[in-house]
Amino acid sequence: MASQKMALLAVAAGLLCMSALINGAEASCGGFTASCQEPFSVTGSVVSANCANDAGDFASSSLDLNPFLSNDNGNLVEGSDYIATCTPEGFGLFGSPFYIYANCAQENGNVVRTSYDINNNVSNDNGVLAWNSC
Repeated sequence: MASQKMALLAVAAGLLCMSALINGAEASCGGFTASCQEPFSVTGSVVSANCANDAGDFASSSLDLNPFLSNDNGNLVEGSDYIATCTPEGFGLFGSPFYIYANCAQENGNVVRTSYDINNNVSNDNGVLAWNSC
């Protein structure tokens, strides 16, 4: 049931992004690492970075990922409240991918280490980190 709900949310988000593109709006779907710089950090569920605004100035910005990620049987997926069943375990920046790591409970009670590339969803909106479900 949770997987079906997540699939419907993903389809709805995709339709919203397509609608924005058709109507002439720019859809910003991730890629914050291209315009943000170190120090990057992840503390609990909060990612932080120094991000450039439209004037080219850098300022510190943070985004709580908990409202945007959930645990689907040990896998991080779009949703909410992942820290209810996962323990955040840091991050890894590998060029463009920016993985957050967590130990998440599965339905059978096992705990597995999992990751999610937040660079696909987190963008820099004029110096402010923002989540995009595109």
